[in-house]
Amino acid sequence: MKNLENLGLVELNAQEVLSIEGGNSGWGKWIFIEIVENWEDIKKGLKDGWNAGNK
Repeated sequence: MKNLENLGLVELNAQEVLSIEGGNSGWGKWIFIEIVENWEDIKKGLKDGWNAGNK
């Protein structure tokens, strides 16, 4: 705990961990849905990044 305090961080409580990790709410399903719904934007961003790196 002392190392966390040195960095200005605090330990998460159980409810915060469930909120961040998704608990039983199916965060993997949520990520999949977000990818599918935003696929065109993701593709464009990847393509733009690739092209910018090759200049």
